[in-house]
Amino acid sequence: MLIVICLGGSIIYIFPYLQYTFYDSMMAELGFTNTQMGNVMSVYGALNLIAYFIGGMIADRFSSRILITFSLVVTGITGFWFATFPSYTAMMIISVIWSFTTIFTYWPATIKAVKLLGDSDVQGRLFGFREALNSFGALVFSSTAMFIFTRSGENFRNVVIFYSIVYIVTGIISFMFLPNDEAGEAEKRNIFAGLGYVLKNPLVWLIGFIIFFGYAVGSIMGRLTPYLTSVFKMGVATAGIVGIINSYGVGNVGAVAGGLITDKMKSSTRFLKWCFVIMAVLLAIFVAVPGVPSFLMAAIIMGLSVRLVQTAVRGVYFVPLDEAKIPAEYLGTAAGVVSVIGFAPDAFLFSVYGKIIDSMSEVAGYKVMFGSLIGFCAVGFVLTSILIRMFQKAED
Repeated sequence: MLIVICLGGSIIYIFPYLQYTFYDSMMAELGFTNTQMGNVMSVYGALNLIAYFIGGMIADRFSSRILITFSLVVTGITGFWFATFPSYTAMMIISVIWSFTTIFTYWPATIKAVKLLGDSDVQGRLFGFREALNSFGALVFSSTAMFIFTRSGENFRNVVIFYSIVYIVTGIISFMFLPNDEAGEAEKRNIFAGLGYVLKNPLVWLIGFIIFFGYAVGSIMGRLTPYLTSVFKMGVATAGIVGIINSYGVGNVGAVAGGLITDKMKSSTRFLKWCFVIMAVLLAIFVAVPGVPSFLMAAIIMGLSVRLVQTAVRGVYFVPLDEAKIPAEYLGTAAGVVSVIGFAPDAFLFSVYGKIIDSMSEVAGYKVMFGSLIGFCAVGFVLTSILIRMFQKAED
């Protein structure tokens, strides 16, 4: 079941975050500015805050099989609209649809499904391998897309059509092989059951903000590719390859390592705490790399190093929910609330940094953007330290 879940997980977010890999090509085909590209991401992120919240309660009440199948197929269908390279307004509408299909009906359902596959002793491994399998599948799909892109004369439309087909086929496979895990009748009668419990739990809020700062680092490091092409003058084809490695390749190593280390340490929170320290150090070195073409390789190595640690963090984002002893019947709701807080950076960071880059020199703008992540890591370190003390107090 984990393999089938991860097959969907490896493709579901490729469309919303496609600019991570094909930023320059996508911007050129759509005729957008950096600000408009940021706004497309931000409208997706802003709506996700609502989708995460309500979607969590939906996941506790309906079949994961139906929700996951619907999400994949509908996202694939909208991909064919995307392939026409529509107007700015139409692209905003597509982002709204993607928020519904990739978050509201998909995200909490898949988190709950993975969480229920094993007990507390294997949560780190389950979520770590989930992240790794997602990254591996995405790497395969993205490498195929890059092959199509280069062999077709850098035709971005062919890439979009390829992904659209993959979405729909994956949805059909999910419907065929995932079990039908509908909730019982008692749970269906009250869709808001457990919401009060989750919202009043301070551990849930703290976990959400820890994810917020860890996720922000990953989101902004997704801008590594345009940084390398704009400032270091890296070629488009090479940038696509680096983008794929950045978005999916390093995740295989980072997520598996993160899951295994977490289970060995028997505390995902302690693991996250030290990851924030390591990321802060690596970011400081990365920002210090001079923005000239001769330092391209140094920028690539340091950028991917930050991403490697961040994917280890991402792999165990939700394991602290197990340490917080959230009842199984409220897992979907808890995952939804934590996701609203944790993934909030998508609602504003892209627009903010897009405007900064457009208003400054590219080198200065990117330095400000990446440099701010050091502060995010510092806050993440403080919050994880507090959460560790709260867990210890609860055990005493």
